[in-house]
Amino acid sequence: MRPRRRGAPSGSRLRALPARSRVTVRRGSSAPRLATLAAALRQSRDALGRIEGELDTLLAALRDHDGRLDPAAADRLHAAMRAAGAAVAGLKR
Repeated sequence: MRPRRRGAPSGSRLRALPARSRVTVRRGSSAPRLATLAAALRQSRDALGRIEGELDTLLAALRDHDGRLDPAAADRLHAAMRAAGAAVAGLKR
């Protein structure tokens, strides 16, 4: 029978985490990033709400039997979509 191999003590089996890990939490410098992220999230939420409002207005006009659409509605929707795109792009920074 072969002799049993003895490995390193169990205490050394713990692996050291890299300096930048999803598990590690950095304190101090993350506060400005979180504030920027929170502002970007608020801005994107507001922009998406604006799109929703414009789409609701358009749907209400389409459901109306008169069928009168505001000529500027498409321009407002386009502007709202651009603002939402810019807000979401700000989240990727």
